[in-house]
Amino acid sequence: MNSPETDEIELTKALEMYVKVAYELEEEFGTATVSDMAERLGVKAPSVTAALQKLDTIGMVKYRRYQNVKLTKLGKTVAKKLLNRNKTLMDFLLMIGVDKEIATTDACEIEHVVNPQTVEKLTEYLEKLSKN
Repeated sequence: MNSPETDEIELTKALEMYVKVAYELEEEFGTATVSDMAERLGVKAPSVTAALQKLDTIGMVKYRRYQNVKLTKLGKTVAKKLLNRNKTLMDFLLMIGVDKEIATTDACEIEHVVNPQTVEKLTEYLEKLSKN
């Protein structure tokens, strides 16, 4: 799922979380709101608003005050990429016997620092194992 446009975007760990949560809420409820995002992330609404303004500036979301958040096509692509990275790491950690709670925390931490090539190779490895 690597593409030049998404690979060139450098998001902070926090902004990555906002993109993922917006995507998850859209998938679950059809829309994402500032209050729902704040609740899910355990932060205050002004923090969400500031992040959404940044994400709007770089074309990841459409955000207008007092309206629902809408991921752009680019935002959805990036969110899916982030979620796939997390799933790959989670699957691998569980496969090697890491406790689920620890694996959840570690996958979330690792996904923000791991090189894309590492995730790509892990994905290939897990796919090979599943075929056997």
